[in-house]
Amino acid sequence: MKLIIDEKAVEASDGENLLECALRHGIEIPHLCAHEGLSAHGGCRMCVVEVDGMRGYPPSCATPAAEGMVVRTQTPPLRKLRKNILGLMMLEHPNSCLVCGKRELCEEYRPTPEKAGRTTGCHTCNNKSGCDVRQLAADLDLTELPEAPIYHKRPLERGTPFLDRDLNLCILCGRCVRVCKEQQGAGVIDFVGRGSAAHIGQAFDQTLLEAGCTLCGSCVDVCPTGSLSDRYAKWYGEPDKRVTTTCAFCPEACPLIVASADGQAISTRSANPFMPLCVLGRFSVAEFVNGETRLETPLVRVGTVLRQTQWKQALEQMAAQFALFTGDAFALVCDNSATLEERHVFRRFTADIMKSTNYIELVADPRGWTNPAKLPQGVRGVISVGALITTEQAAELEALAVVDCFPTTLSDRADFVLPSTVFTEMDGTILDGNGIARPLRAASLPRGAAQPAWQIIAGLSHALGAEGLPYETVESVTAELGLGKISLYLNRDEAPLPARNPALRHAFHRNHRIEEQVSGLLELPPVQGCELPKPAEENQATAAAFDTPSPTPTPANGKFKIVSRAEIVPNTFEIVIVAPEVARKAQAGQFCIVMADAVSERVPYTLSDWDTEKGTITLVVLEKGQSSRKLTLLEPGDCVAHVTGPLGIPLDIENFGNVVLTGGCYGIGAIVPIARAMRAVGNHVTVVTEARSWYLAYYREKLAGIADECVPSTIDGSLGEKGHSMDVVGQRLAAGRKIDLVIAIGCPFMMMLTARETAPYGVKTLAALNPIMLDGTGMCGACRISVGGETKFACVDGPFFDAHKVDWDEVRDRRTAYAAAEIQSVGRTASVAPIPHKHHGNCGCVTDALNV
Repeated sequence: MKLIIDEKAVEASDGENLLECALRHGIEIPHLCAHEGLSAHGGCRMCVVEVDGMRGYPPSCATPAAEGMVVRTQTPPLRKLRKNILGLMMLEHPNSCLVCGKRELCEEYRPTPEKAGRTTGCHTCNNKSGCDVRQLAADLDLTELPEAPIYHKRPLERGTPFLDRDLNLCILCGRCVRVCKEQQGAGVIDFVGRGSAAHIGQAFDQTLLEAGCTLCGSCVDVCPTGSLSDRYAKWYGEPDKRVTTTCAFCPEACPLIVASADGQAISTRSANPFMPLCVLGRFSVAEFVNGETRLETPLVRVGTVLRQTQWKQALEQMAAQFALFTGDAFALVCDNSATLEERHVFRRFTADIMKSTNYIELVADPRGWTNPAKLPQGVRGVISVGALITTEQAAELEALAVVDCFPTTLSDRADFVLPSTVFTEMDGTILDGNGIARPLRAASLPRGAAQPAWQIIAGLSHALGAEGLPYETVESVTAELGLGKISLYLNRDEAPLPARNPALRHAFHRNHRIEEQVSGLLELPPVQGCELPKPAEENQATAAAFDTPSPTPTPANGKFKIVSRAEIVPNTFEIVIVAPEVARKAQAGQFCIVMADAVSERVPYTLSDWDTEKGTITLVVLEKGQSSRKLTLLEPGDCVAHVTGPLGIPLDIENFGNVVLTGGCYGIGAIVPIARAMRAVGNHVTVVTEARSWYLAYYREKLAGIADECVPSTIDGSLGEKGHSMDVVGQRLAAGRKIDLVIAIGCPFMMMLTARETAPYGVKTLAALNPIMLDGTGMCGACRISVGGETKFACVDGPFFDAHKVDWDEVRDRRTAYAAAEIQSVGRTASVAPIPHKHHGNCGCVTDALNV
């Protein structure tokens, strides 16, 4: 059928709606609830169009294309209507960054999102780089909202492994609900409640796992706002590369799209958007590949110790030793998880180079476990590609080399340990469960100096002094195999069994228990038929330590006990701790170092208040990463491991005249003791606080009671003054108001803007550089900074410096220097805080609960 869209003649297919037809012909119509492969919902109304002969503005996603239609998609009335609809939608979505006047400068200064608990703006949104709402707001020039927004204060749901769900971001587009019902046939989630209380949830307050969630991740893939997120990948930002390859965790051989950043795999999703993956393919690949214990360099035994060496030296020493075991004194052991190319090279190496008949290829069982090989009589030298012989057998050998990606008890006993790549780091071919060849394509860089196993063995063949195997590239091996055309397994009739039942997933990959590297799997039901021992206790403890506070002994005399802890606004906690020595010596502007538990980082926190009589200190803590999360999860009565302080050079407290204190985020709490001290010596103290919206502003009454004037500014104008704190300061300076000193405490971006605002007026301005500190004692050098051309350390020379002399570009770089390491530490897939089970009529255990 033929029709006209925006004066362009197009043809529509049978059953196609207007939105599908337009998109297929390159005509963009804004949409939020519509998604390829899902039924029409018509809920967001962003795709409304004008159609000649039809009343009103029909949604294009729910309007069938018809012969002779004349459709317009971008008229002024349509754009105005969409803008109004989006504005109303944003009243229940964190929106301040969308209407911020400093948005472009902010994007330039901090292009990637900052870690946080709940998302309160684009700057802390894991979906920042691909958010449909942000793009729509920019396209429609949405800079004002009709009234102050609503914030539902819904908790960040982190009680399910692999997933975070922040319903404060949800716009009720229904994509997640429809993909669960229509593609999974599960209906685990649905709309719950009515009116402004409506949200996405499970029946009877069940958890996702109780409701039958298989952790396929399809809901995450279709979410347009970041309300649903992949816990491991969420803070890496936009990947710079995507490669389609095959999952090698099991014989299902599902096609994957591996996303990577700087060569590191960060996430995976199905290459077929209509066919879900199992929990291993969707959520476990990146964490497994990036496992902290990956073998990265060749190791050679020297006496009783394995020492690092270079590949050349390792292969030469290995060749010298294995040259003594040619013939049937040598054996090479691998299993069928190896690629076809690897097995071909192994086979040829054994027969042609080592002149042995002992090429042993084992077959993994349905759990992925491979039973150890039975070595032929007379074998004295073995290369094991994985932990495929027993340690008892190893003790009888004269030479043992292990090619593997993770250490094992077998590699601990080996003479040579050679680091190998895993399937996202290599090209090659594997066989699926039907015996059909499927391609592997390198999607991430090898870890350290790891090499594909075929390359290691080919290199050894040359080191043995023979002509060696004639392979320089994996393509040369593939060509010799004559495999013909190899394609991805894109067309299948139904989802693989492990995607429908997580208990059918593989437990092992190359004889490594997957859950020892992927902590979230420890919370799932065990693999069916898997009766091998549970992961070592130390591995379970390591996984748990990342996201839950470790128990700490109560210090003597009750020191460091938490007196109170309250979330005063989203992600911001007021914590009062017993620390009498710190309280007795504290002065305005100083900070302390806190360790939440015995294995936590040493984190500097500004002193927001103290009570010398009670011996307590007050901290305002923003949940940002692993250590701050541990601290905010502690309860009154718990004890932190240690508090050190007070540290830093106190502020000079004297009568300057008119003093303006600006505070944002944690800085609102940090200016409390400064305001009190400055006013006590006769200054006229004006406090200007900065928050994105009314629900993020705190301490207003407290500050009003200790300052001469308190002005709360918000980016969205919901408390009257619209803009940043420096906008208020700038307006007063422009109006001729006399200001003798400005002190700014907050994020580096806020303090940099304050310095720019006051510089033309020559007003003395101090900025607190606490945000770039790590160790807090000057030993780590992380807070080294240039101030007026001189090198300073924020922790020992500050924290306050002349804001007009600070190199703010260097501050930005220092702030992000450890971002990758911080993301790796916080990016664990285990639940952050397990949600207590709530008994209900259908949970199956209510009778037992009533009998307790």
